[in-house]
Amino acid sequence: MKAFRPNFSPGRGAWLAMTAVVTALATAPLESSHAREAAAQLEVRRCNGPNMPFCDAQMPVPQQWRGVTFHLSQNYPTSLRPDAEPWRAFDPKVHSSDYLRAALGYFFEGQIDRNYELSFNPANNHVRTWYHAPWQDAGVNGREFVHGLTRERTSEAFELHPLQSHVWHNYAVGLYNPTGAFTIGRVWADHLSPDPSQAIFPEGTVAAKLLFTTAPVSEVPYLRGAPEWTAYVYANPNAIKPHPLIGDPRVLMKLRLLQIDIAVKDARAQSTTGWVFGTFIYGGGLKMRPGSGWSNVFPVGIMWGNDPGREGSDQLTESRLNPDVLVPHYGWNGRLNGPVDNKLSACLSCHSTAEDPPPPMIPTVGADPALWFRNLKSSESFDGRGPSLDYSLALSTGISNFKQAKRAATMSPRPAAAAFYNQLKLADPRPPRDGGLTH
Repeated sequence: MKAFRPNFSPGRGAWLAMTAVVTALATAPLESSHAREAAAQLEVRRCNGPNMPFCDAQMPVPQQWRGVTFHLSQNYPTSLRPDAEPWRAFDPKVHSSDYLRAALGYFFEGQIDRNYELSFNPANNHVRTWYHAPWQDAGVNGREFVHGLTRERTSEAFELHPLQSHVWHNYAVGLYNPTGAFTIGRVWADHLSPDPSQAIFPEGTVAAKLLFTTAPVSEVPYLRGAPEWTAYVYANPNAIKPHPLIGDPRVLMKLRLLQIDIAVKDARAQSTTGWVFGTFIYGGGLKMRPGSGWSNVFPVGIMWGNDPGREGSDQLTESRLNPDVLVPHYGWNGRLNGPVDNKLSACLSCHSTAEDPPPPMIPTVGADPALWFRNLKSSESFDGRGPSLDYSLALSTGISNFKQAKRAATMSPRPAAAAFYNQLKLADPRPPRDGGLTH
């Protein structure tokens, strides 16, 4: 494979909206100037509640900030329209490299700007609009305000390169093409009541994810030349605790592109999972390939099934690994994974846990690992506890965040909720519908 080179009642709504604002204050930096800015924006935050857009990030933009600012792309299509599908020209099981290059080229169309910081902004794409999933903003791992990056799994020492002597944090942002966004919009049509039954993505859905790392070139040499994004991330990128705490300080920091994930809903994989997943590593991984820019990424491999009952990469029949790329680790028993991903899992097995409520994404102690390496169809639930979300961890995380906020909101004092709701009514001229329910 070669490097890719592109040729309730009113109170219920009030509690949810108020929780979003309270969370914004709680996750704001501890510095007094930023706290004052957060307090000043209490009056202007109008999101994640009834008759409101979804939040961009649950932290205020500092008044002195003049750089790029993230805005959630959320005008989801209400109908399906024909679109280019260049990957259709290639059989993913036979011409894997061509398939992945075609899918990545489709993702890159209209996304690249000479200024790295301006790239992959849906508002600037004149070819097609890409969309974000809502409710990724909440919690300690929620979106930051510059590029909307969420905190991802931490890379332990030596996971990325033999020279890596420190723990490094990673951050990511995911996007859906219009076909996939149609389903996102149907699930979230009612902002106060997401409908998991709508979460079956149509043929031609493409989901893509850009993953950035705080790791420096000195410890991960193949990152030399990688695009860099400024992001408002946790100040200690080497923290070894499993989760940051609300209130931990954040700073503006440069991050480097490490990995790109691509997922395509493709009927040619219908006999296994219905999806084709691929992942790319910057600079060729340990087989370093000099270069720069977004296109200097190399496919690690492709998979369309979890190879149930097969252990060992020499026996895998539902994936292809790229022999021209050497990565520090793969997934469970040689299955496909990206450099940021957990060695105990694989691309499709991790995403197969997307349901409401979600089970653990990797095999747990004492559990049978085979449960995570089954070929589940789009509508099949991982463990039967809730509906399938069709391999979409973005939907799974978003609905979980929403429900957690809802639970917290129901414990809010009613007088405070009522007072805040009165503010919202003043800000929203549309009358309530259905006896006080707002949508």
